[in-house]
Amino acid sequence: MSVNIKNGTPTHGPSLCDTCFRAHVYQGYRHSEQVVVCQATYPEMPVFFPVRECSSYSEQGRQTLRQMEDIAWTLVPRGPKRRAGFVAPGDEKEGDREIELVLNDEA
Repeated sequence: MSVNIKNGTPTHGPSLCDTCFRAHVYQGYRHSEQVVVCQATYPEMPVFFPVRECSSYSEQGRQTLRQMEDIAWTLVPRGPKRRAGFVAPGDEKEGDREIELVLNDEA
């Protein structure tokens, strides 16, 4: 009798540490020459195996909420009758084609 299990636990694959923001990965010339130090723990600890799941994983390319708030535009209405925000396509009137961009506003 044989048993086949589909989508079971993977036995190999890339480590999450390779793309984690909190990991220091030192790679030598051979595959066996690799040292991974996890900075998500205190004290920092070495990781001796490829990691499949991690509760402290933070992707390198992804920005934090604070970083996104720092680069976000603040939309302020120009007058008392205007609303701040973007205009949906087709909602603009003939005179509303003017764009005003204010940088470093001290208001």
